Amino acid sequence: MTAEANAAVSWEQVLELVAQLDESGLAEAEVSYGDVSVRVSRSGGSPQPPAGTGPEGGAAAGAATAGPAERMAATVESAAAAVEDGPAGTPVPAPMVGVFYRSPAPGADPFVTEGQRIEADQTVGIIEVMKMMNPVTAGVSGTVAAFAARDAQAVEFGQTLLTVVEDA
Repeated sequence: MTAEANAAVSWEQVLELVAQLDESGLAEAEVSYGDVSVRVSRSGGSPQPPAGTGPEGGAAAGAATAGPAERMAATVESAAAAVEDGPAGTPVPAPMVGVFYRSPAPGADPFVTEGQRIEADQTVGIIEVMKMMNPVTAGVSGTVAAFAARDAQAVEFGQTLLTVVEDA
C-alpha cells in the first residue's frame, strides 16, 4: 500500500466527492482510501431537512435548502468550529455511525484514559453497529487530551471521539 493510501481522508476530499456527485449524473459513488470507505448517494427529489430537527444557528442554518455539497460543507464547518472550541490537538473521528464505548465490556477498565500516552495503532474504543463491535484506533501517537464522546453515546461518522496531542 502506498503512503498516499495510508494517509487519512480529509474533509476536503469528502467534499470534492460530494461536489463531483452533485455535478454528475451518478446516483451514488463509493471511494476507499486505505481503511476508510466513503459512500455518498443522491436522494430522490429535492433535499429535505431531517425530521425532528430544531432551529439551528451558524453555518448549518441554511443547509436545508442547499444542495448536497453545500449541506456537507455546512456540516464540516460546524464540526470544525466545535473542534476549534475543544482542547488543542488532533481529533480522532468516528469512522462510522454507531454507539461508542470506551471499554471492551460494561464495568471493564477503559481502553485509554485522559493523560495516557498512546500509539497510532492502539485501540481507543469500539463502535457498535448492528451488534458488531468495531475497534477504533487512534491514528496518531501522542497523549490523550480529552474525550469528546461519552461512553455509550450514539455517534455520527466523522464526529470527534477524543483529541490527541501528538508527539513532537
